[in-house]
Amino acid sequence: MKLLVTCLLMLWAVGPVLGQTVGYEDYVEPRPDNLPLLHWNRSAVSLQTSLYPEFYKSNSAARDLRWVRDNDSALTAFWDLKGDSTLLILSELAGIDWVEQNLTVYLLRYYPSVGESDPLVIPLGGMRQGALNEAAPAGSKLQFNLILQLAKRMLAQAEMSDDGFARALVNHPLMQPGRYRRDNLALLLALVTSQQIIGLDSTFDAYQSAFWKQRTPGRAIMEQYQLSEWILSAQRPLAQWVIDEPMGSRLVNATRPPRRSGATTTRQHRTFIEDLPLKGQLGVSLRVNEANRLVVDKIDLLRLAYACGLREGDAIRAVDGIRVRNHKDFVEKALAGLDRGGATVTVVRDDQTETLLLQPLAMSYEEDEPLYWDETPGESPLYDTLGPVMPDTAAPGIE
Repeated sequence: MKLLVTCLLMLWAVGPVLGQTVGYEDYVEPRPDNLPLLHWNRSAVSLQTSLYPEFYKSNSAARDLRWVRDNDSALTAFWDLKGDSTLLILSELAGIDWVEQNLTVYLLRYYPSVGESDPLVIPLGGMRQGALNEAAPAGSKLQFNLILQLAKRMLAQAEMSDDGFARALVNHPLMQPGRYRRDNLALLLALVTSQQIIGLDSTFDAYQSAFWKQRTPGRAIMEQYQLSEWILSAQRPLAQWVIDEPMGSRLVNATRPPRRSGATTTRQHRTFIEDLPLKGQLGVSLRVNEANRLVVDKIDLLRLAYACGLREGDAIRAVDGIRVRNHKDFVEKALAGLDRGGATVTVVRDDQTETLLLQPLAMSYEEDEPLYWDETPGESPLYDTLGPVMPDTAAPGIE
């Protein structure tokens, strides 16, 4: 938290120097021609019904959308005051031009998640999963949600552009869709934009709320590699930071999903590793050392934990920001994170705190097949330690 406060304060303090704040909040007219027009759709009955067909067999989607029209005044008033400034700042800090001339935001009462960027959807009533409904964010948290979804839509403009720079940007690994890559870029863009639009305090309150902590799973990676380093401005926007990031950088490698190499004709027999389970994705054993730290005791070089960067001797501090007490606790939290698409693991290595990312395989595999990882420069943590490892000479492991 202290790091985030420091970073946001730094962004706030240097804003005028970088041109991030001057005149933005006072922007009214003339309206630039390259800004899209935003339209509110409060009458998407068929969309609302299609999301919850069973629920709306006995409930009225039209009535729920009338409820939306009765409860959208806070959001629409915010947009009337700050909408054009938001679109302008997003474009300037992203370093990407708006290609779309019109944006439609579908306001619904219920949605399975906090919202989407394509199509643009913002739920005002809540996130409904079956019979369970969690209240949607309100106040600054709702404003931050709209800015975040628009930040994601902003980055998608590069895919629609014919500009050569935009096309090169799209091909960068960090622009690949996903919670730890493009979503993190959008989160950073939304944080800096939100600071200008709703203020530092409101942005901080929203970002640090329990609601948004649960819904920004990649934030630990973003905070470690980008928040304090990538200072966004019109002179050096997000797109330039991305283009300048080497393809084999620590950030790119830390967020790269592990991949199984193609089928090979020769498979080395995998031997038993003591204290590691015969089945399972992780292939890691933990113990409590003399300093009462939970450390990696043994690890299978051919399974997921090693491929994602975990190493023997690493002291495990937390999974997704939650401290773990023992091996069982670690495995349960890590597997739960993998079920959601990934988990961040905070470790201490050589007296330095690092954040690693456990992600599922980018390709499916059979449970009874040994895993062999692509080992080319910049492609895997395994390369940094051992150099290239050919599939038929890989270190033995277990299934």
